[in-house]
Amino acid sequence: MNEAAIKDAKPVVTMHAPVKEDLNWYGNSTVVCVISDFYPENIKVKWLKNQVETTLNTLTDKASLTANQKYIVSSYITVSKNDWNENNVYSCVVDHPATGFHEIKNLSKSETCEIPPSSGVIQVTVVPPSYETIYLDKKAKLTCIISNMVTEDGLEVSWYERETRTKIKDIVVENAVWQSGVYSVKAIATVCADDWLKNTFECVVNHNELASPRKEILAKDNGQEPMKPTVLLYPPHQDELNRKEKVTLTCLVRGFFPKDIFVMWTSNDEVQDRNFMTTQPMEEPSYSSKKTYLIYSTLTVNFEDWSSGRSYTCLVAHESLKQQAIQKSIDKTIALILYIEEDDDIDNLWTTASTFIVLFLLSLFYSATVTLFKVK
Repeated sequence: MNEAAIKDAKPVVTMHAPVKEDLNWYGNSTVVCVISDFYPENIKVKWLKNQVETTLNTLTDKASLTANQKYIVSSYITVSKNDWNENNVYSCVVDHPATGFHEIKNLSKSETCEIPPSSGVIQVTVVPPSYETIYLDKKAKLTCIISNMVTEDGLEVSWYERETRTKIKDIVVENAVWQSGVYSVKAIATVCADDWLKNTFECVVNHNELASPRKEILAKDNGQEPMKPTVLLYPPHQDELNRKEKVTLTCLVRGFFPKDIFVMWTSNDEVQDRNFMTTQPMEEPSYSSKKTYLIYSTLTVNFEDWSSGRSYTCLVAHESLKQQAIQKSIDKTIALILYIEEDDDIDNLWTTASTFIVLFLLSLFYSATVTLFKVK
């Protein structure tokens, strides 16, 4: 289709509430803003929390072209369970300069309609351990979630190593959570990290509401060999440095498999547990049968701290690294060297190009002179 023939189109904006199960089990989830059916591509999206602009824990995807030759993009803000339950208002602000479109969509807990699950059918879900716990604790926590119970009376949960039928002794059954008229319980078994990598485990649930025990199997996916990540650490952009307020460090991690990975920021051996954001793993385009993932993590720091020469480290732990970690560090001095090398590369390129042009002109002049003498 001729791009010039496509008419400008105003976007359609929709908001989606966080997943309740994620809020309950993980303590946070995402509010999603979907902007669709717009043309041309250029669009601006920002987030407000209680009418105040925020960039903390926000992420906006790159716009993609749909089959109808119009664009769609999704933007996300991560919210905690407490913030959501306190009825904070999250606003997605969309501007589309080509059509003069401006719209603000608001969402809070009081504006959503939560439908309670149907009682009478107990649900059992198993969740694999995160690599964060494996790396930090050298243990693997296997989680069995029993939900949609009318009552918690008569509940018995056991974990087994499936091949040997060995019962796992290190198991914690948390207190039941009552919500929307039903109960939910988490039973967490702890095993050695090495055992998790090679064995299969089984959660067995007995309850008065079940005609027979429910069994769910949990094992690590060993279908593809682990692939080590490549870690690239980028200094703040010059535009941020010029403003002398906040600066952003970016850690790009790519080429790894499986997708479970742990990223942590430190400075002077202190963990930086605020003002950072790490994306979910995204599958990379591949020209082979092997699947790989990438993520990026950003850390926002004060301009004064960066200017003082303080060093910052991006630490990446992954299964392929055998419970070790890759660490990349950067400070103002290292960043300055990178900028100088980049300028030197440009100067060298210009020097090479200039030399080539001069030699080409000399060769052309020589050929013309020889031809002139031959003609005479």
